[in-house]
Amino acid sequence: MSYLRRAERFLLTQQQINPCRFADADQISQLPFRPSPYWHTLYRCRHLGIHRPDDSMCNWTARILTKEKLYRQKCLGPALDTGHGTTSLRSALARAFEWFDSGAVRSMASEPKDLGRTRQVSICPIGDIYTVGHALRDYTEWTRIARSPGGHYNNLVLINHHLVPHLANLPLEKFCASHLRDLAQQVLETPPRYGFSEYKRKVGIETLTADELRRRKRTFNSLVTILKMAFRHAWDNAAIQSERPWRCLKRIPVNHTPRTIFLDRDECRRLLAHCTPALRDLVLAALYSGCRVGELGNLIVNDVGRQGFGLRIGAFKQSPARFVFLPDEGMAFFLSKCEGKSAQDHVLLSDMGKPWRRQHTQLFRRAVAKARLPRDLVFHGLRHTYASDLIRSGVQLEVVAKQLGHASTTTVSNTYGHLAEQFREDQIRRRFNPLDADQATEARRRKPELEKLWSSLQTDDWRHYAHVRQSPLTSGKSLATPVREVSQVFDAAAREISSVQM
Repeated sequence: MSYLRRAERFLLTQQQINPCRFADADQISQLPFRPSPYWHTLYRCRHLGIHRPDDSMCNWTARILTKEKLYRQKCLGPALDTGHGTTSLRSALARAFEWFDSGAVRSMASEPKDLGRTRQVSICPIGDIYTVGHALRDYTEWTRIARSPGGHYNNLVLINHHLVPHLANLPLEKFCASHLRDLAQQVLETPPRYGFSEYKRKVGIETLTADELRRRKRTFNSLVTILKMAFRHAWDNAAIQSERPWRCLKRIPVNHTPRTIFLDRDECRRLLAHCTPALRDLVLAALYSGCRVGELGNLIVNDVGRQGFGLRIGAFKQSPARFVFLPDEGMAFFLSKCEGKSAQDHVLLSDMGKPWRRQHTQLFRRAVAKARLPRDLVFHGLRHTYASDLIRSGVQLEVVAKQLGHASTTTVSNTYGHLAEQFREDQIRRRFNPLDADQATEARRRKPELEKLWSSLQTDDWRHYAHVRQSPLTSGKSLATPVREVSQVFDAAAREISSVQM
């Protein structure tokens, strides 16, 4: 890609995330004189600046950060006409990128890194040949409108981390099962990246644990889903003539792992004790209702106790609007938060008096750490806590599913069904109809022995009561019909991990 093209692409990106404060001559002319340049960050370790020490000099300047943590600068041309012509922002960016990519600079400069939150696919596909990169770009432009912000963002992160480096330039018509096999191998060797953490080097498959292998399989399935949707989108829009690229995309079977990171009542109280006042209200709201943080952030006074004994929850993500019933304790809590507010006011506000959006994340992590709770617990774990408490108290899965906003009990059963073991045990013991008179008499004779055995098996660790561990290395029943070459890659990885663990 030419330096001018890169400058144009960067300007389009800046319009969305970080506008340059000296993008035109009027803005530059208003900058006060000073000996040091004004800097605008292009990427981490790459900057563009204006040096305006007096009225006789005003130049564009580029800057890099070296590996020794020192800055190096280069003059790019006049930014204002002081008798030597002018250079536009676009041209200055092109010259800056050309200097950044020169051999001398690349050998001493630190690696550039993108700023802030991912907002688009990190490619700019060009040319008449429709590539995988074109398909991903077109698909994500559609998901920006059609999907929730969170789902769209997650897609972008996976695409940029796993798909762009290896598949972006491949003509889509040529995509086949061998490329899917290579993707499986690459996913196995590529460590996950969370947030703004550093990129990690590839790892050997033999170093993976069984649980890491299971997670890699889930990542692979997510990528297959993204590719299939993108390729189908391209097919539907007549960008390709062959069905093969999307028909060869098949998921692989992977064992489901139930949720185990949630809290009992003592742990809930410890968490609440270390929350800020506003966060405490948000946490209580989640524990009383099982609602997502986004649903609670959108809750207004008019949604509380108007259509029934509970909350009206508006449509969120892909879930339709629903009504969540509350216990007396929860209803009293929400009514107390509505006092003195008008019908359209938000029920819950942050410590700064603003509606909750994403401000809770760091506050919640801090509270979890202070309460010495599992480090992996996130706010969504309170939703799991709500569901798990209902299920182990004997509430039917259908009721829990409706409270959570799920269309069926399948998700609830897969995610929390193992928590109903003690309830299931109690139902079997009390409700089984006597079958054989002699054995019924024997049971009555052995009643003290049976009660002693039952008491010895009871435990406070209700998360794992009667839990039979399934190996992540073997796949259970699944409707997935993977490509044979892909199955061989993951099966070989499972055998290698098993041989290391033996």
